[in-house]
This record gives sequence, C-alpha cells and structure tokens, in this order.
Amino acid sequence: MEELIRRIEQVADETGFSGVVSIFRGDSTVFSKAFGYRDVKNRLPNTTETRFGIASGTKLITALAIGVLIDRGLLSLDTTVNEIDREYREFIDERATILHLLTHTSGIYDYYDEEVEQDFDQPSLRIPWSELRTPSDYYPLFKGRAMKFRPGERYSYSNGGYVFLGILIEKLTGRLYRDYVHEYVLLPTGMQQSGFYAFDDLPPNTANGYLEDRITINIYRLPPRGGGDGGMYTTTDDIRLLWDSLFSCRILSRDLTRSYLATHCRRDGTRGYGCGLYKRLDDSMFWIVGSDAGVGFDSRHIVAEKLTINILSNITNGEDDMREVIRHHL
Repeated sequence: MEELIRRIEQVADETGFSGVVSIFRGDSTVFSKAFGYRDVKNRLPNTTETRFGIASGTKLITALAIGVLIDRGLLSLDTTVNEIDREYREFIDERATILHLLTHTSGIYDYYDEEVEQDFDQPSLRIPWSELRTPSDYYPLFKGRAMKFRPGERYSYSNGGYVFLGILIEKLTGRLYRDYVHEYVLLPTGMQQSGFYAFDDLPPNTANGYLEDRITINIYRLPPRGGGDGGMYTTTDDIRLLWDSLFSCRILSRDLTRSYLATHCRRDGTRGYGCGLYKRLDDSMFWIVGSDAGVGFDSRHIVAEKLTINILSNITNGEDDMREVIRHHL
C-alpha cells in the first residue's frame, strides 16, 4: 500500500492531476488527498470534501432507483416496455425488459451513441442543452428514431437506455427523477453531499469542470442538470458510503442486490457487466466509471478486502493516468 500511495503522489505531480484520490478500507481512510484547483481563475484548491461530477458513474444511482421500484412491487426485472406503455415501441422493441435496459442489451435508440465517432467535447443534439433539465425533457430525442437491434442480441453501451430508465422513474412515480433519487437512494446511504445540481446553482466547494486545456469550463458542453445517464455531483466519502450501502443491502433487498451484482454480460474473459456497474467475473472487484467534458471518474471496490479506491477529477479524461497506477497495483 505504501508503494501505491507513493506512485499516486508521484504521478499526480508529474501529470498535474486535478482532483481527489482516496483509498478506504471499510469505513477507515487509508489515504485521501486533493490536488489542483476547483476554480482555476480564482486559485481555489480542491479539497477532499469537494464535490465533483461523476458523469456515467451516475448510472449505478439510476439502476438503484429502478431497484427500489422493483422492491416496492411497481416493476420487475422481467417487466417489458410493452407492459409499461405501448407508445415506446417506436424506438425500442416492445419485448425489451427492465433487465435489458439495466445491462445495455435492450437495443434502444441511443441519443448519445458512443459507438459512433464524435467529438465528446463538442456534442450537438436536436434539442439545445439548456432545455435538458430532467430525463423526461429528452423524450423528443427518441421519437421518430429507430431501435438499434433486437433485445438481448448484444451488449451496446447505451446512454439512451439509462436516460429512458430515468424517464420511466418519472412516469411511474409522478416525481422528478432527482427528487426520487434523493429520497430513496441518497438519503438511505447517507450521501448528504451528493445531488443533481444545476450549473447555475452549484453549492459551495463544488469543482468546475475543465476541458483538456484546463482553462475552458464545461458548462456549454453538457446539460445544465444531470439525469439518468450522468451528471450527479458527489464527494469521495459519499462514494465510499455508496459501496458500503450496496454490499450491506441497505438500498435494495438481499435477493435483488444479488441479482444486480451477478454477471449479465461478459465483456471479455475476466470482465463483465451487472446492473449499472462493471465487475470481474469471479466477483472479486466491482467498479463504476465516468468520462465527459470536464469530468474523469473511476471508483473500484475490492470485495474481500473491503477496499474502495476512488479517483475524482475535474478535467476531461483526468482520471486516465491515475487509473493506470491503480490497475497496476490491483
């Protein structure tokens, strides 16, 4: 562990890493250190209590919110899109299930398709970013679009699928996605420093996100408020609480937690995907990641050692070099 900490500090110095790197064993902090600035122009430093965007790390949060609906009896993993609303059949096969959506195997139309080459620092949509403040605002992006493939045919990482899960949460609960997540996921886990904050109303000690030039802020590259596929802000301590709550079954029932942590898709000979998170096939490690304009995030939980390692960065791809250090030591 001492060698890993030495390499973390060395690489942070060599690369100008901006963000926080933490190592937790259970509820004890082994190492946690902040680097760089949350506000470059005003020279305000990051701290270990700073909130960072986690981009697609949010997908686990959405998956858990869906799981709460399942435990409440409003859905099941086998519920089909057709059972919820036949209107959706245009952009997703009516036989696609909640499990297909959770595991990126539904074939739904993807409004932000990462299999298509594009500049993720300069994305463009048919709807101005400024109008996308909750998942249901994305619905016009799906209408009139064709599904990608039949459900279960293959794995295809899908931002659209997780936005659609957010839309379903709003439809089934009659509440804003962020409010439902706050009550049923964030509060039960004790994640009091986490939330879906608007760019124009960020709480104190929240990091600005910067493009790779480390000068340009990301506010015109992303929706003004996060939703089902990304955009939550959190702290390294809250991410530790998330892993602890998940494996302690404090969010979902024991049986559903077991289903979420199972391997539903194989990525290669050693890695797979559960519901909202990546995993080793031997169940020894689970992780969530996020990369977007002004965001770099990687969090890994090693089960046997109850070890959590977090990288939160406020630079586009800012987690990359640090992730290689972590991988080398795991």
